[in-house]
Amino acid sequence: MAMLLEGVGIVLLAIASMGVLMVLVVVLRLMRLRWQTVHCRTVAREDMPANVRHTLDLGGQALAALGFTYGYSGATSRALVTPQDEPQFFDVYQHVEGHTHAMVSPSTEPEPHQPCTVQLITCLTNGNNWTTLNCYRHMSPMEVPRWRVFDDYLPTWDLAWQRHLERVRFAQARICTDGIEVRRRLLRTFDKLIPALVHQGRLVAADGGPHYRLRASAALRMGLAILLGQVRSAWARRGQTPERPTPAQASAAATAAAPTHGVEADLRAYEAQRALVRSAPTSTRHKWLVFLISGLLFLLVGGWWMSWSLVPIVLAVVALHEGGHYLAMKLTGYRNLSVFFLPGLGGLAMGEKASATPNEKLLVYLAGPVPGIALAGLAFWLSAAGYWSGPAWLNEFLLVSLVINYLNLLPLVPLDGGRVMETLVFVQHPRMRFAFAAICCGLLFGLGLLLQDTVLQVVAVMIALGLPSQWRRMQLDQTIARDGQTALDEHQALTHIFTAMQLPRFQAWSFAQRSAAATALLPELMGRRARAAEAVGGVLIYAACLLGPVAVALAAMPQLVPALSPMVQATRVPADDVDPAPASALAKSPVDWSTKLAGVASLPAEAQLETYLGAAQQASDAEDTDAALRHYQAAWVLAQGLPARDLRRIDAIQGLASLTEDDAQRRAYLHQIITELEQPVGQERVRVASAKEQLSHGDIPPAERVGLLRQALQLRQVAVGTDDAIATTRLMLARALDDNANPADAEVQLRTRAAELPPPPAKDRSRQALNQRARRVLYQVDVAWFLIGHGRAAEARQTAEQALQDVPPRITASWVYPQQQALEAAVWAQLLSQPGPGLAGHWEAYDTARRSGYGGDRKLLVHEADRALVAQALRDAKMQRQAQAGIDEALTKMPRQSVVLCKPLPDSAHANWRAGQHAARRRILTDLQACGPSA
Repeated sequence: MAMLLEGVGIVLLAIASMGVLMVLVVVLRLMRLRWQTVHCRTVAREDMPANVRHTLDLGGQALAALGFTYGYSGATSRALVTPQDEPQFFDVYQHVEGHTHAMVSPSTEPEPHQPCTVQLITCLTNGNNWTTLNCYRHMSPMEVPRWRVFDDYLPTWDLAWQRHLERVRFAQARICTDGIEVRRRLLRTFDKLIPALVHQGRLVAADGGPHYRLRASAALRMGLAILLGQVRSAWARRGQTPERPTPAQASAAATAAAPTHGVEADLRAYEAQRALVRSAPTSTRHKWLVFLISGLLFLLVGGWWMSWSLVPIVLAVVALHEGGHYLAMKLTGYRNLSVFFLPGLGGLAMGEKASATPNEKLLVYLAGPVPGIALAGLAFWLSAAGYWSGPAWLNEFLLVSLVINYLNLLPLVPLDGGRVMETLVFVQHPRMRFAFAAICCGLLFGLGLLLQDTVLQVVAVMIALGLPSQWRRMQLDQTIARDGQTALDEHQALTHIFTAMQLPRFQAWSFAQRSAAATALLPELMGRRARAAEAVGGVLIYAACLLGPVAVALAAMPQLVPALSPMVQATRVPADDVDPAPASALAKSPVDWSTKLAGVASLPAEAQLETYLGAAQQASDAEDTDAALRHYQAAWVLAQGLPARDLRRIDAIQGLASLTEDDAQRRAYLHQIITELEQPVGQERVRVASAKEQLSHGDIPPAERVGLLRQALQLRQVAVGTDDAIATTRLMLARALDDNANPADAEVQLRTRAAELPPPPAKDRSRQALNQRARRVLYQVDVAWFLIGHGRAAEARQTAEQALQDVPPRITASWVYPQQQALEAAVWAQLLSQPGPGLAGHWEAYDTARRSGYGGDRKLLVHEADRALVAQALRDAKMQRQAQAGIDEALTKMPRQSVVLCKPLPDSAHANWRAGQHAARRRILTDLQACGPSA
């Protein structure tokens, strides 16, 4: 549950950051637009272009059904400066009752059966004016004095018309029904638009010329209005079916009869949007601003769930990766290039070249990950060969670069490898491409679960959010008429796309959805598809980039094979079948003490002490002893002024004791803890017990060691009753008693240790119960080895058999090690005594268990020596030959395995219950000449 909540939080934060980035891009683009004074005039309707006149007729037919009659036509220059500075035409109708006028103009976002925008206008005699729009206010966010704009974002125009009538009915001022006055006000409004915006401070002069630009604050306001308005409009129209005719429905028949009008409306609106974008290309300064802000958002989101020390390295790797894409696009003639980061997820290099060839796309996709892999691989090869040694931070950067870039080569959309496969293989098969994207989404999420990588899981969720749009794209792609490999120009391609979208199955799509689909498919129609030879060659190049680094690494460093074997083998071991833990039992997310250390100087003294202690423990767990010692020393500076029994002071002393290399100083620290916590209570007993256990590790007489461990055991029992630490203390005490020539008491401690851990109920399928069952088996194995070490092989065999009975038939991840240990004890209980008839069966089970577990594909000298001993005991010549071959192979791949096995055990006062095992292995390896002449 905690992992799920963390994942949801990350997704929400990523979406919020993407929203911030989207607003930034929209605002900067709005600030690049240039505005000009608008002039409006009346025109003869026959002077309009025929296609515009036909589009306006569709709106006029609907208004006629509502009691409107045609009045006049007009044309106005566009407020936004574009290369295609064409006038915008409109018709004005008047209601038969005179209270409302309707202005019809071609829509900038034509919806199905509604290619026109209708503005309902009512003028009041007091000089004020009302205008009603529907789901369109965000596209006209300007404010003109004495004009009030209403937009209730209703599902249908019919409802908007009814709402306007209600306003007119309850108007407190008189309605102006003079058509000439309404015309005068309407035409003057266009002329006053830009001056009003300049007066309001929203527009300022641009570049010293006749044009204007938006201020940053006005651009932000307008950008938010556009984005939120589009969401509100889509929400208002979701799944609504009007109950009676509306202006949109009334024109449906005409649109169906003349589908070219719908195509023309869509083309005109879409090309106008593209012209507007091209008229205000993003400046270099704005591109750098987006790059830097997106980088900061990446650090914020990434640092929230990654280490703050790691996320800058990831950011640098992503920047270099996208830089490779950028350079490749620049070399192949892409235009309008830009690079920015996707907060916490990755980066994106963008460019425009609709006519890019398949080979150019292949180069662009591979130019991101391949250089990073090659650079990291070369650096690691030079380091392994001894030619170069980089600092720790650079090695970490190279490792992250290798991992991220190689993952990006995997054939999964939206990774670069997936884009390669999509371009070369799936682009001609829309259904297969969508299936490929959906499967990739599932595989990415599964890979994230397997690797416990939240980033991959979040990426998979983000892809899943885009699957509906990919489904729409697939549906449209299947209906577009194509002519083999022929590439089209932009207008031809758009005509093909929007013509296909006139089919009834696409009539429910909004213009935003149609525009997105057209933008996605446009490069495919303008660019040539890969020929068969290009597809095969490109796939081979991609395969070489994907598999080549692995082959080179394995050839250059054969030792990677045994290192990778456990990871491969791990996939063969089933996961544990346990009930999910309740939310209250899930572990909390670990504290990032390294981040807290960065600001430790500004914290109060108590918080500083807590931070140093936490960071020291974290460094100690990571085996960074130098950092742990520094943090404990800093903690002791703050803690030494605390009262003697303060546990934070004790923890600082205990940390220093565990890390100091001076034995005398270590013992002094431990005695200080015992002295300061004289007559301990509560958790003080645990600290004193730990100190006594550490004192027992030194070179002291066995009797003194036994005394310290008995005291530690007693303290732990009083403090917590029964837990894992008590079991560990009992094992240490058993070894100390055996060293002190008291094997009977040692055996009591070992058997008590196993007896104190009763079997949980059979119906208990919790993780805790599973761990308890596995520990019981291992505790019995320890008893078996004790008995083997004391020459009681028959009892040891019986104990091992009892342990094996507690091993379930189906071996899952947590049972791999306990099963192997129990089988090994059962085999050796017979090898070191008189081999019985069960030796062959136990050995076969042990050998199978080791081969099917982690790292089972590796040839280990120790296991092959055991095989030789079993073969000798069973007098099995075939097994003996297998053992000899296994020993030779193990020594060839890892010759240093024989260093420990072929040397006698050093003299020690401590009992070693496996001494007989070591001696037997050394003897057989010597007999087989595997130890060399010096053994």
